[in-house]
Amino acid sequence: MMRTDKQVVEQTNELARQLYELLGYHVRQGYRFDKATHPHEVEAWRGACAAQRLLTDTDPEDALANVED
Repeated sequence: MMRTDKQVVEQTNELARQLYELLGYHVRQGYRFDKATHPHEVEAWRGACAAQRLLTDTDPEDALANVED
């Protein structure tokens, strides 16, 4: 099943949330890690992006460029 760019971005944000929670932090549902400025949140986004590239051969940054806010 082909994912839309929006689905890729949403999935990557959910993965970032789970990585962030592993560190003991919590954010509200729907929080956009791709817009984060806090270093820990930025690292969660980067980790989620790395996982997407490795596991799905998809670059969330490319998908993000195609999604309107």
